[in-house]
Parts: sequence; structure tokens; C-alpha cells
Amino acid sequence: MSFSGTDTTSRQVIDNAVGILIALRGCTRREAFDELVQVVNQTGVGIGSLATGLVAVAGGSASPQHAEAFTVWGELIRRARPMATAS
Repeated sequence: MSFSGTDTTSRQVIDNAVGILIALRGCTRREAFDELVQVVNQTGVGIGSLATGLVAVAGGSASPQHAEAFTVWGELIRRARPMATAS
């Protein structure tokens, strides 16, 4: 099975989003992926779009198209930021 560039990019973005959830929640890879899937089921937004939104929100570059991700994870990320920037 071969993957187009878009498939590879989507997988990378999903992996990045899973890594963000692992860091924020202190959960396993499986738990983080399951959370993404749960939000897909709740919102009807595709996993690639949600993952892209989560990465954007975590990176501080979210736009209106990332509203679902911001709604779901924005507060969690906001609470984690002071700890991440503390020296």
C-alpha cells in the first residue's frame, strides 16, 4: 500500500496531535488517539482537521477554522502554557 503526500502529512499531523495530548494529559498514546476519535464522533469533524486544529491551537497559530479544536482543548492548553514557559 502506498500513501500520497497528503496521507503522509495527515498521519504526521495526527501523530503530532497525539503527542500534544500525551504531553498535556500525561496519558498513553492509545488514550490520546482514543480522545481524538471521541471528539471526531462528538463533533463530526474529520480527524485530520481536528488534529490540524489541535496542533495550531497548541502552537498559538489557531484561526477561526480551528474553532472546534479550540473549544475542546483551548482551556487545557491555556492552563499548561504557564508551566511550559516558566523558567
